[in-house]
Amino acid sequence: MAIAITGEDVVLDETAGLQNATATPTPAGDADDNDILVASLPSSFSTRLTALGAGTATGAALSGYTGAAGNTGSNAFTINGGGSITDIRFVDSAGAPLNGVDSGLDTLDGTSILLYTDTDNNILLGRAGGADGAIVFAAYIEETGSPVTGGKIWTVEYQPLKHPDATNPDDSLNLLDKVFIGATQDLGFSLAGAPSGQNLFLMFTKLNPNTETVDGVVRITDPTIIATGKDPADQSSGANINTGDTINTSQGGGPTTIGTNNQMIVEQEGIRFSFVTGARQDVTVPNLSQTEADVESNIDFTDVYNATSASFDVVQLQGGKSAVVKVSAFSTAAEPGVNFVNGYTGDTPVAITNISVINISTGLVIENSDGSVDDPAIGISFANGVATITGVLAGYQIEYTTTSDHNRVLIENGAAIDARGNDHADFDIGGFTLREASTSIAEIGSRMIFEDDGPSISATGTEPALTVDETVLTT
Repeated sequence: MAIAITGEDVVLDETAGLQNATATPTPAGDADDNDILVASLPSSFSTRLTALGAGTATGAALSGYTGAAGNTGSNAFTINGGGSITDIRFVDSAGAPLNGVDSGLDTLDGTSILLYTDTDNNILLGRAGGADGAIVFAAYIEETGSPVTGGKIWTVEYQPLKHPDATNPDDSLNLLDKVFIGATQDLGFSLAGAPSGQNLFLMFTKLNPNTETVDGVVRITDPTIIATGKDPADQSSGANINTGDTINTSQGGGPTTIGTNNQMIVEQEGIRFSFVTGARQDVTVPNLSQTEADVESNIDFTDVYNATSASFDVVQLQGGKSAVVKVSAFSTAAEPGVNFVNGYTGDTPVAITNISVINISTGLVIENSDGSVDDPAIGISFANGVATITGVLAGYQIEYTTTSDHNRVLIENGAAIDARGNDHADFDIGGFTLREASTSIAEIGSRMIFEDDGPSISATGTEPALTVDETVLTT
């Protein structure tokens, strides 16, 4: 995913009245402005500003707006790269919400204007002096496309800015390197080319991942998943991998799915998924061979990747009509190589707070633990932060959310070993997705421009009285 800042500027001119290509076609310095009526602001933007106590707006602008009949402005940025965008927002240079970043701009009385991303992160606020200061200006991202492929930028001003060049009636200020656009999408992972059969581990990432070379080793910069059985053997200490739980892959003429031991996840068995970065490319699927996948030291990565939400697909039920799925989340330090398996001991549990069940074929949520959607055939319960879902069918996707960051999840068949009836089916896991895991940022502040108002002429002081001498006038 990439954000391209190839669209239009948004230029707000402080001069009274509208300045744009239609209202002021000359001079060129006014024709390229994008002023628009304040009343045209999107309702979600203006309503939020009112709620925040903003004063009376003195001017507004929209990226690419010309003032021509029917013109609705143009995108300031576009987003390229497959996958649905889950969030677009204003961020700082590190990709975090702006929280008191000095804009480099001042009010007329010299007060610094600090930048804040609102709780509605499509809104940027420029406040005088601090988080509780008066709103001097604000900006808004109007997302465009379905699905979203870009956005327009609106700006609105409540106070004039201090322009340093008093000799230039169109002195221009902007937010260069202060304001960035951040875009996030869910990150799916590919098992295509995974080694078949029983293995100690699988390490897999997205298709065509980004890489970097560090100390001569090519490493993947995108998040990567490491999957093992619930209780794998400590191979690096000399144990045979078959003395512990293995990870098992199967294609069966379709997409690769994973199970454990004898392929499917049976009662009380499970798979641990760990989220990492810096995975060594030559031992990551599709480069991972079956022989390499049996050696613990090949679990080579540099750090963990934290997330608060993920989802997985349940496929290929066997031995029953529905399954019981148990989900437990954990946080751990990075323990690569020969320390990986032993590192499962002492993981910190992270509570799961929400579960939703999605019918993959329709994309619809059919059950949510918050009560917003209810399917009487599906049950969701929580105990000590662990979620158990009953009535799960093949073709269901389970999405979970945690109270705080986690980087490991254990997915188990939660049915009892001696379970009877049709509600304890074995199952495989298909796709795995980290929610909002792929993020890109791009500088937009240089395109957010504020121009000074032009000079005005007014009488000052006391004007002299006008006297007419009629001495030489004829009658």
